[in-house]
Amino acid sequence: MSAITDLYAKAGYGAAINPSDMVIVAHSDEQLVGVVRLCTEEGVAVLRGMQVRSAFQRQGIGAQLLRACKPFLDQHISFCLPYAHLLGFYGQAGFETANEADLPDVLAQRLSSYTAQGKDILAMRRFPHGVAEQSTHHSLRTLA
Repeated sequence: MSAITDLYAKAGYGAAINPSDMVIVAHSDEQLVGVVRLCTEEGVAVLRGMQVRSAFQRQGIGAQLLRACKPFLDQHISFCLPYAHLLGFYGQAGFETANEADLPDVLAQRLSSYTAQGKDILAMRRFPHGVAEQSTHHSLRTLA
């Protein structure tokens, strides 16, 4: 877990990993290059903390991590709070923009906090549907 914590720290992402979170990681040549967390908050699934090391961005690793999340996402109504410029990226996985009124309280408060900090964040929601294939170009692993 320390490698994940280090990756998050370098990316400026400060949220702690809870023991109940599902963590999916991407490796390239034994080096941790990406991570995403799947959490359950107020009874809904939340995709959080998607980070890919800058040297490995734009190589499809984030898309592979997102595809690896689909089996979990297909079981629940899911939410994420990405930067606005990532609308199309998360849209690939079936996420659509959501109104703040559609969010559970904890996510509405988080969104309000992010926007108060001047972050260009939007709310997205995904309804469950078919499970997609997983790529094996980079090594992905789920940590419970």
